[in-house]
Amino acid sequence: MTKILYDLHIHSALSPCADNDMTPVNIGAMSSAKGLQIIAVADHNAIANVAAAREVGEALDVIVVPAVELQTQEDVHILCLFETFENLQGFFDEISFKDLKNREEIFGEQLIVSSDDEVIGREERLLLAGANLSEPDVKPLVEKHGGVAVPAHVNRDANGIVAILGDVPDYYTAVELSSDCDEETAAIYAKKFRLIFDSDSHTLSDIGKTQRYLEINEISERGILSYLRGE
Repeated sequence: MTKILYDLHIHSALSPCADNDMTPVNIGAMSSAKGLQIIAVADHNAIANVAAAREVGEALDVIVVPAVELQTQEDVHILCLFETFENLQGFFDEISFKDLKNREEIFGEQLIVSSDDEVIGREERLLLAGANLSEPDVKPLVEKHGGVAVPAHVNRDANGIVAILGDVPDYYTAVELSSDCDEETAAIYAKKFRLIFDSDSHTLSDIGKTQRYLEINEISERGILSYLRGE
């Protein structure tokens, strides 16, 4: 087993609520500077900056796990993490979303950025609008594509599965806790689930703020997924 420093919930400039300087290069550089070995760029209901982030991460020796933060029909946020970008793309291609247009003056810009930090496009669909997928259907679809579904920030009221549905269903093997979660609450969840503590960062300064370690069987995307599955 190997101990690694991680942050599996980072938003890029594609998410309308994230700062525009949350570019692939800046995220990679900040992650490297803070000693993070494995991260995930998990934008709201979109994956257009993941490949660029992975390219930057490879150059900086930071593993970037392919991921997305999916919002279900019930408004529950679920982290969906995969071993390869192709797996993530296959999963994403099977999902439809509410057809609402973004209004930048209200919700913010949704920037698609290259691995050279060039803005190469803007996502027109409002990414704060959820998927046409119910919470119970997310995990089977994620697993169909070799991934792991992890309810996000379950200790928070906003878009947390406990606040919305009342509890975490037993079919999950791991949950995410926010960086401000107290140890007593974490201990309760640890009795049933594997835990990850993430920053949910929308700003560069918040990346890696949890300063948490995991013990995994190999330093790779596969190693992270194996831990989250409880293997």
